[in-house]
Amino acid sequence: MSNEKEDPIKHRLFADVPSSDRFFDSLREAYPGFDDWYLGKAASGERAWFAFDDAGSVIAMLYLKPEDGQDTDIEPVITGKRLKIGTFKVDFDHHTSIGKRLLARALRKFAVGRYEYAYVTMFDADNTKALRGMLQQYGFSPIGVKGEEEVWAKHRPDSANSNGYQTFPFIAPDAGSSYILSILPEYHKRMFGDVDLHSEKAIPVPDSISVNTIEKVYLSAARNAANIKPGDHLAIYRTSDRTAQARYRSVISSICTATGVRHIATFSNEDEFRTFIKGRSVFSDDELHLFWTSKKYPWVISMLFDFPLQYYPIRKRLIEENIIAESQCIVCEPIDDLMLRSILKLGEVDEGYVID
Repeated sequence: MSNEKEDPIKHRLFADVPSSDRFFDSLREAYPGFDDWYLGKAASGERAWFAFDDAGSVIAMLYLKPEDGQDTDIEPVITGKRLKIGTFKVDFDHHTSIGKRLLARALRKFAVGRYEYAYVTMFDADNTKALRGMLQQYGFSPIGVKGEEEVWAKHRPDSANSNGYQTFPFIAPDAGSSYILSILPEYHKRMFGDVDLHSEKAIPVPDSISVNTIEKVYLSAARNAANIKPGDHLAIYRTSDRTAQARYRSVISSICTATGVRHIATFSNEDEFRTFIKGRSVFSDDELHLFWTSKKYPWVISMLFDFPLQYYPIRKRLIEENIIAESQCIVCEPIDDLMLRSILKLGEVDEGYVID
């Protein structure tokens, strides 16, 4: 089978990934006991998330460790149920933003695990500058020190916030407005690689920025898109792939939070338009040029991919639950908070994601 259909991120045993890989050299230099620690994890059968390039070399690693009680090595002492991001290293010279996809996995585990907070320790150094910037954007801030390392944490939010970055991946269904937003099947898998639809099993999960980044951009012609505000909820509706009736092939796959909407006319030229979208869109250069010249899809919707559903309700079920009408064509349709809660229930979404 061709490797092009393999997700570059894998949940592997430590024992299956040799610590001799050059990726670990900087960790070995920073932490004198790294090799012993790594071999200990391998011997105990533990796993971590690893990302690999086409040659099979490691380009990213994420290790998560649940903790409780006191940690007196940190000043001030930390307590409570927490998730330690024990090792989070990304080759930021790699051409993708795969680190954001790994961060999403860590924060989703933080949400469903009902942890009070997630934290990470790291040196204030040039090689952690990009990581620190990303963590700050997504709600982490310094809370203490551990020896020469800084300790940064993100706490579980207790209220809604229109800044979706700070609250990611949590949502407050009663705050803001909600919409069902349709995504064409040819773009869906390239936007939402962590969605596991049976109908998309044979579609490659490319190691591309549009898949790996938490931030997504989609262009729409829907008039309702003009009403979307930062903090609004978007239930992503993968439209039918036309292999059977839409009532059985169209599904809601995931939940996003809007971060903004711009009309294409607000960009002064095509270069500005492309720069704004770059790295967050599934569209090819030719498609973007066509969109710019035709203005056929004038609304540029920016969003954060909060989480995939556990179960993907098909159109038939959405009709039966009175979330959409039998004859309704879904493009960008407003729904109330009760409908959103029904979608979350149908999708078997873990309540840990929900702020009430």
